[in-house]
Formats: sequence, structure tokens, C-alpha cells
Amino acid sequence: MTIDITTRQADTSFPNRYGPWALIAGASHGVGAAFAQQVATRGLNCILVARNQSALQSLKQQLESRYGVEVLTISQDLSAADATSRLLAATGTRQVGLLIYNAGGDPFISQFLNTDAERWKSLLRLNAQTVLEASHAYGGQMLARRRGGLILVGSHAALGGVRKLGMYSATKAFSLNLGESLWAEWKDQGVDVLNLLISTVDTPMMRQTMQRLNIPNAMTMQLPQADDIARLALQELPNGPTLVHPDDLVRRNDDEPSPGHRRREHVVSKSAEAAVFIGE
Repeated sequence: MTIDITTRQADTSFPNRYGPWALIAGASHGVGAAFAQQVATRGLNCILVARNQSALQSLKQQLESRYGVEVLTISQDLSAADATSRLLAATGTRQVGLLIYNAGGDPFISQFLNTDAERWKSLLRLNAQTVLEASHAYGGQMLARRRGGLILVGSHAALGGVRKLGMYSATKAFSLNLGESLWAEWKDQGVDVLNLLISTVDTPMMRQTMQRLNIPNAMTMQLPQADDIARLALQELPNGPTLVHPDDLVRRNDDEPSPGHRRREHVVSKSAEAAVFIGE
């Protein structure tokens, strides 16, 4: 096997802060696969988690040959009730210094009563229970080492209710509020937290969904690219708690803070207000 090490970035500060292993949940395609490419470029070994084993195996071979990193693949349904315990068993003693939770797309996109409650509960486990448990387990290990990072990939839907996305917006709001709270708790203890809120992104699943819903120009519409989003998120990881893409990229007057900056101010101010009653 010939490894082109020149494609790996020389900066050692990233693996020193977030290495040696990155766990990417939802890594089989799109933004998750882009994150895997980006962290491997920076010298981190990768744990790739998704249901599609063949896609994971193909990405594993690519990362190992191109960047010379170690790659572990875990084929797993993250909506299962025991998802986190199975993840912990599979990762074993590997030090996960970066957790990227990118799973959690809405496979239903329907009005609330048009999908049965059991299916909604699977989305609830995927976007809330497993997020909670994985953040608790791996975040606790990072805090013990006083270094690491957590990226929770969310959606603009987290910012308010959306027709036909009721459970999706509700569960993404859970992830957003948890992530911002963890940022407030962990920011002075060496662990960075970033909520990445995406509007749309060019993935095969997104294109297929648009086609299924008869959206005009579904295959030709210009959409943000996964590689660009992943690169920006890793760059902004130390500057949490929230990156609203693409809104935070728009140039504004000094008097008009970006949506992400406003959310940061909200978390800081509300945490200070709450401390009067509940303590630091």
C-alpha cells in the first residue's frame, strides 16, 4: 500500500487537542464522510459509524491509503435503545478526543399524525437519547483528560417549529440546547463544543428526497457543499457554541452581530442570570 502522507496537514496542534481518535456518527456519506476526510487530513484516526457497512468499508480504505491513519468501522443503527452501550463496547480503550454526531436526518418528512408513534420514537432515540448518552460517555472521558471536542450537527429546524418537521425540529432543538449548555459548562475545562446548524447541503439523500417530493430542479439546484461545511465547522470548533450556516458567513455591519454570535451572548447572559438562583 502506498500512502501519500503529503496530503496530511503538518500542524500538530489539532491532533494534540482532539486526538488520537475521532468518532464520526453518520459517516457513510455527505457531511459525515466529509468530516472523516477533514479529520484524517489533520492526522486523527477515525471511527466511522453508520448502518451502511459497504460505504463505511470503502471510506475506510480511502482514508487509510490516502492519509495513513487507522480506521475502525462500526455498522450500527443509532436509533436502537442500546446504541451507546454498543458503541462504547466497540470503541473499547481507544481515546476518543473528538465526537462528531452527524446522524439524525428525518426519514419521514410528514405531518405528525401521518406517521405512527413508534416511528417517531425511533427518531427521538436517534436525535435525543443517543446524543445524550454518547455526549455523556465520551464527554466525560474528555473532561477527565481536559482536552477534546464535541460537534453536534443540527439544522435550522432547531430554531423553531416547522410544518411536516414537528418531531425533527423538536429533537434537533433538544440537541441544540444540550450542546449550548455543555459549551457553557465545559468551555473552561479544555473541551470545545460546537452546534453546527445547517440549512441544506448537497448530498445524495437530499437530492433523492427533493426528487421524491417533486421539487423543481431537484438535481440541478445549487446547494452548499459538504466539504466546505465540514472544513468550516472544524475551523470554528474552538469558537462555540453555535455556527449557523450559511447565515454566519454573511458580511454584516459591526452593529449587527451574526446569528451564532447572538446565541453565544444569550448562553453567556442566561447562564449568569441563572447562577444567582442555581449556583455556578
